[in-house]
Amino acid sequence: MTAGTLNLKIITPDRIVFEAPVKQVTARAVDGELTILPEHEPLVTALAIDIVEFKGESSFDTAAVIGGVMEVQDNNVTIVSNVAELDTEIDEARANQAKARLEAERTQKTDKIDVQVAEMALSRAMARLKAVELTKRRKGGHNR
Repeated sequence: MTAGTLNLKIITPDRIVFEAPVKQVTARAVDGELTILPEHEPLVTALAIDIVEFKGESSFDTAAVIGGVMEVQDNNVTIVSNVAELDTEIDEARANQAKARLEAERTQKTDKIDVQVAEMALSRAMARLKAVELTKRRKGGHNR
C-alpha cells in the first residue's frame, strides 16, 4: 500500500469480492452516507442495503452491498456482508426482471411479514441496478 491510500477489502462468506488499494471509499451506513479518506479515525458502522463506491488511481468503481458492517482502522477498510457484487458482475437484465417482478408482488401482499420480505428483496434489486447505472454514467455509457 502506498502513502495516501486505503486498503479496501470487501468480504462475503463465500469469497473476497474485492481487495486493492484505493484513494477513497463512500458507503451508506444505516444512519447516513460517509466517505472514508486516508488517515480516517477508527470506525465501525452497520451498512444499509445500497452501493459502495471506491476510487482507484483513475476511476470510480462500485459494488452493491446488501447490508453488513464496515470497519476502518489504520488505513484499512474492511466491509463484511452476506451478499456483495461488483458492478461488473451484475446481470442488468436479470436485476431489472427481479425488480419488476418484486414491484408487482409487493402490491399483492397483505401480510406484514410478506410485505417486509418483498421490500427487502426489492431493495436488493434496486441496489444492484444502482451500481450498474452509476458505473455506466461515470464511464460514459448508455443513458436512459
